[in-house]
Amino acid sequence: MLHKIFLVTQREFITRVRKKSFIVMTLVAPLLIVLFYGLIFYFAINKDIGASKKKIYVSDKSGNYVGKIKNSESMEFTFGFVEQEKEQQFLTDEDYYALLVIPNTTPDSLKKVSLYTKDQAGLSTVLYIEKQLENEVKNTLLKNNGIDASTLKIINQTSINISTIKVTEKGLENGNVGASTVLGYIGAIMIYMFIFMYGVQIMRGVIEEKSNRIVEVIISSVKPFELMMGKITGIALVGITQFTIWIVLVSVFGSGVSGAIMSNMGMGADAQQALAQGGQANSNGEISEIMEALINFNFVYFIGMFLFYFIGGYLFYGALFAAIGSAVDNETDTQQFMLPITMPLIFALVIAQSAITSDPNGTLAFWLSVIPFTSPVVMMVRLPFDVPTWQVVVSMISLVIGFVFTTWIAGRIYRIGILMYGKKPSYKLIAKWLFSKE
Repeated sequence: MLHKIFLVTQREFITRVRKKSFIVMTLVAPLLIVLFYGLIFYFAINKDIGASKKKIYVSDKSGNYVGKIKNSESMEFTFGFVEQEKEQQFLTDEDYYALLVIPNTTPDSLKKVSLYTKDQAGLSTVLYIEKQLENEVKNTLLKNNGIDASTLKIINQTSINISTIKVTEKGLENGNVGASTVLGYIGAIMIYMFIFMYGVQIMRGVIEEKSNRIVEVIISSVKPFELMMGKITGIALVGITQFTIWIVLVSVFGSGVSGAIMSNMGMGADAQQALAQGGQANSNGEISEIMEALINFNFVYFIGMFLFYFIGGYLFYGALFAAIGSAVDNETDTQQFMLPITMPLIFALVIAQSAITSDPNGTLAFWLSVIPFTSPVVMMVRLPFDVPTWQVVVSMISLVIGFVFTTWIAGRIYRIGILMYGKKPSYKLIAKWLFSKE
């Protein structure tokens, strides 16, 4: 039996890795990912690239705000006065992007400031003006109450950064909640994507072989269960191979492409200043704590557990995807069966963002990391928070038992469904196949 499963696995692996689509996606996808995030980073820093400078006229009858709203790289302010109810005519006659009307100088009146524009004002423009006016009002109120603005600035810059220290058998270790959360969530998302991407490939492969009647020839040489296990294992190896190549290529392309984007696309002065400030920020205590936490992080253990849940979760769901593919004749009929299977996985990813990260060692987190339908995602989020060893062992055993059980169920459905044509399946019919002895 193992020899036949190996032959089917070998066939699935070689057939898929030789396809042009696999080769192209394996080589091109990492470059596209790096370019995509590189461009996001570039435009996030150069957010005003390509935008013309906005000329804004400030109508301030009192004159108390003249020069108080500072020009920026994208906005230029001119101060004066426009009579009431002539705002529309002013914008029509004059070459200004917007007209900012300040009623008078009292702080309460600034809540009634109006911005007249020829088109819908951008959020960054409105926020910039609001921030400038808020700062000026604060300074005015401080002066009126005898408080020095520089004193308040020092007070407002005060921040608290709590250092988390883990008490372990080896002693005290510095930790960081943010770094742990990010690492766990990255692992959870990768497993989520892997299960969906390659689980659907199993289902489509079964449907294709079934619709082309190729399976009838294959079944003459191997049993349905051997065919199913070989297909699941073969596609799993394809996925692992592709992911490994992606990680290597992303690492290679990452530094070169991101550097090329920043240097060759001409970053402005503001962008360079932002990067310089970011470099200075790296020296503060918070960044140092994150870096120290990453250095002390047990990546060997985390990667080993990631591979287990990576493969275990795929095999658990892969068997169910194979069962769905064997029960239907086309992808249209798969929708009614896909939702019940994928909902636990989606639920796990959503709940991981809130309840699991808030209380990674709570009761809900424990049970979701034991139930095989949710454990691959939830446990990856919990692992960086030092899950007790016995809980990890229980979760792993539970996932293995779950895989064996789903494989048995899928095999019962697969053995009959793979040879059924022209009959639209239903839950009642699938249940009949499951308990059929023939």
